[in-house]
Amino acid sequence: MENNLVHIAISPNALATLIQSGTIHAADFKCLNADSKKMVWALFLSTLKSTLKEQI
Repeated sequence: MENNLVHIAISPNALATLIQSGTIHAADFKCLNADSKKMVWALFLSTLKSTLKEQI
């Protein structure tokens, strides 16, 4: 493998679960297109909102 990357597709629900559990972080991957980036941002923001609500 020349570039040491694995190209995969993952469902938004599975990604959300990984984000919520802290298993995966934004620095661990990059989005390959604008639509994916928008969805990932939304998932991270949703997780952040949930975390902040739990802390209040």
